[in-house]
Amino acid sequence: MRINQIDAFLAVAELESFSLAAESLHITQPAVSKRIQQLENSIRVELFDRIGRRSILTPNGRAFKPHAERILQELRSYRSSLSQQQLTPSGNLSFATSHHVGLHRLPQVLRDFKIRYPRVDLDLHFMDSEDACAAIANNELELAIVTLPEAADDRLEYEPVWIDELVVVMAADHALATQQEIEPARLLGHAAILPSRGTFTRKIIDNLFAGIKDRLDIILETNYLETIKVMVSANLGWSILPQSMVDSSLTSHYLNDFDLQRPLGIVTRKKRTLSLSSSAMIELLREDHDDSRRA
Repeated sequence: MRINQIDAFLAVAELESFSLAAESLHITQPAVSKRIQQLENSIRVELFDRIGRRSILTPNGRAFKPHAERILQELRSYRSSLSQQQLTPSGNLSFATSHHVGLHRLPQVLRDFKIRYPRVDLDLHFMDSEDACAAIANNELELAIVTLPEAADDRLEYEPVWIDELVVVMAADHALATQQEIEPARLLGHAAILPSRGTFTRKIIDNLFAGIKDRLDIILETNYLETIKVMVSANLGWSILPQSMVDSSLTSHYLNDFDLQRPLGIVTRKKRTLSLSSSAMIELLREDHDDSRRA
């Protein structure tokens, strides 16, 4: 059973004529006859009695007519709903973000999004950036806003939105806190608190200490940068964190001849059609990126 068959059936039922139905549908009379025949074959009943020039509904035809009208009405309702969804984002927007991005970059963006698109319900999944990228690659989610990897996955699209400057941080009473210049090698003799192995940020740090990273005195590894900040502020060790996290509880130091930074941004699956809500979120993130560059 096809929609064009339903259309043909209802037109003939209303006009009691195959030729008039053909005119109203802007198709040929043989095409109308073929659709009616296919419909009768699919439901295995005769729908019309051909009496002279009139085509009158059979008892089975009269019984089928309200069902056909309901089918057509449901389709029109769906098309209308779909049209509205294509014009205005609505429904559920499920996406992944890391704790750091969620805490330090997204709050204002999410607030602006809810004001602009009140019909969208936000469903945030907090996860490590690496896990979020895997979820996108596996089509479990369609959008992630996380730390972007150094090594790209061919299945994914990446779009930077913000750049985090990374600095060496320590407590004000740390042995190296008063040093004006710090070389990576000077940190080796002091306890370190670093992001976990395998994270995108840790890979940046490991590259910095390439060849000597085995000499690092790492006393704690964790995925949560906020935890690292608290431990460092208690003078339990030094670390490398985004400059945006530095406050009065920490001192920060740039490393000589090293420009450490990590990109934060959008991850999507190549060749996947995004929902209108995801596209709207991406557009808002681009606006935030443009505003940050102008600031």
